Amino acid sequence: MLRAAGWRKWLGLGIVAALVGCSERGKTQVGDKPKDMDPPVISIPNGINVNSSNVALDPRLHQPFEQACITEIDANVGVDLPPATTLAGKNCGALNDQVHKIWDTIKFVDANGKPVTYVAELHVAAGNSELGTIEILMQPDWAPNHVRNFIALATLEYYDGLRFDRIVRQQSETEKGANKLVLLEAGAPTEEADPAVSHLGYWVKPEFSETIKHEEGSVGASLLESEDNAETAAVRFHINLTPAPAMDGNFTIFGKVTKGLDIAKRISEMPVRSSDPGPDQGRPMQPITIQKVHIRAVPVQ
Repeated sequence: MLRAAGWRKWLGLGIVAALVGCSERGKTQVGDKPKDMDPPVISIPNGINVNSSNVALDPRLHQPFEQACITEIDANVGVDLPPATTLAGKNCGALNDQVHKIWDTIKFVDANGKPVTYVAELHVAAGNSELGTIEILMQPDWAPNHVRNFIALATLEYYDGLRFDRIVRQQSETEKGANKLVLLEAGAPTEEADPAVSHLGYWVKPEFSETIKHEEGSVGASLLESEDNAETAAVRFHINLTPAPAMDGNFTIFGKVTKGLDIAKRISEMPVRSSDPGPDQGRPMQPITIQKVHIRAVPVQ
């Protein structure tokens, strides 16, 4: 169930957050698992072995799925069951099962006990034109469970073929002057990007921080835009292109863009279907596709 965590909205700015959730039926009715789909072997480039079982693990950084995630949520918040398949044709029930199975294999230390993290390379295209690569450095010290969730989904190729769903460009006037918000949202499983079904039947518990700030290039987990939405992070994520102090402590930040920020900014300037509230608000006129996500392990500097 959702815990009483108060309002987790961007106050006064109406941020179009990822709306996720479902009833307790979500996992069992997502779709039939293909019988021939086995868990992938985690093979990360750079020759760093992150699968050793001989190294003592920091409990905070290596929580089991059952401790890190939620598989039940209050259906009264206006959510629905996840789709049977994603836009790219992947079975959502199978993805749910596979995330469970590979969760514990994603570690943040190498065989010698030295800390490692991951870089996600998002290869992006607008229509038929390649835009380039956006690199995101994962920050397990900030939000280990959200990092593990993203790496698991990327390893399972969940994001391959999905899209940047919305371009948020908003401005409001405050006592301190104009307040501008620009961010990109991505990762919904369906072409419609229906917030009510943007999940796989589980949610990652919040890892909020008052000290980690939303800056240009911050990557975080999108939430349900409603009351008590702290536990509604699932598959969608956003990239901040402006500082967003109102989001600090209200959204989990789990990464930082280290390359390709110019590409993200180009996307943010592309035309959208509508600027008015509604299902087409902020939706790009042409598809902005995540063609492929590559993951590599790197030593923590």
